[in-house]
Order: sequence, then structure tokens, then C-alpha cells
Amino acid sequence: TADACEVFDAIAAQVAGTIHLARVVRELETANRKLQALSMQDGLTGIANRRQFDAALQAIWARLVHNSVPLALLMVDADWFKALNDSAGHLHGDECLRVLARLCAGCLRDDDDLVARFGGEEFLMLVHNGQADEAEAIAEKIRHATEQCVDSGLHDVTVSLGVAGLEGGESCEQWVSRADAAMYRAKQLGRNRVEC
Repeated sequence: TADACEVFDAIAAQVAGTIHLARVVRELETANRKLQALSMQDGLTGIANRRQFDAALQAIWARLVHNSVPLALLMVDADWFKALNDSAGHLHGDECLRVLARLCAGCLRDDDDLVARFGGEEFLMLVHNGQADEAEAIAEKIRHATEQCVDSGLHDVTVSLGVAGLEGGESCEQWVSRADAAMYRAKQLGRNRVEC
């Protein structure tokens, strides 16, 4: 009957609407996951950004510090970067940052380690299960690899690195501050060096 057809049409419209709504929700969830991933990635270098590093540090701090897992932090900074940008141009400077990011990422030992662009030409590396001497060896490897990359787009760029092992009783902010201070000490002592 016409009435029965009208009821079936109404039910079919509700089913179609529900299917459409489910598809829209699924597409929104996918878009949100992509947006979340993008918000945690540095757009220039493709590595983690400061937001992701801070989130990872807080999670690691809560989980590992209380279990006495050794951690080390490396602060990496390109030497004379402003002068490089001024003389060779920002596109060249951007390429240098991408190369440095790849060098740092190439020195990660496992999935628990993390490298992030901390700001400008600074990078932070978090090394799990690493004593300060192991982190110092990684820092020296990065410093040496940077020196050897003249043909890969760095053109005489060097890096200064600060290393800080985790000390009991300090906050994560104090830990980052010690790595930063060690990096500035490397700059004051002539650049292109590692300080712990």
C-alpha cells in the first residue's frame, strides 16, 4: 500500500542518514588523527617538535625516573647559524637544519630515544638507558658527522653540544637547563665541541 511504502521510505532514509553520519564521524576521526600528528611534528625538518618533546618528557619523567632508569639529554646547536642565514640565505639555512635533523635522528639507538627541534637551530635528544658517557659518545658522533657533511649541504657548519645525565632530585626543567648550560659552555670554549 502507499502507507507501507511511505513507512519503508522513511526507514530507508533513516538508515541512509545513519550510514552517512557514521562515514562523516570516521572521516573526522581520521582528520583529527592527522591533525594531531601534524601538531607534534616540526614542519621544516620532519622530526618531533617542542610540543611533542615536552609531552614525551613528561610521560617519561613519570614512568622512568621513579624506576631509576638512566637517562641523558643532549642539546645540539648549530654554530654561527645567523651569520650563515645572512650570508647564504634562509633556504640554505633551512637545508642545513634538515641535514642536522637527519644526522641527529640517525644517531638514535631505539624507539625510546627521541630527537626534537627545540627552537630555531637547536635540537634536543633524549637518550633512554644511557649513562652520560654513552650520551657523550653519541654527541661526539653527531659533532664529527656534522664536520664531515660539507658536501651534503652543510658547508662548514659545526655544532656545539651539551650533555646532561639525569641527577637525582632535580626537576625535568632543571635537567633541560643543565643540558642548555653545557651547550653554552661549549660555545664559550670555542664551539664545535661537546661539553658535559
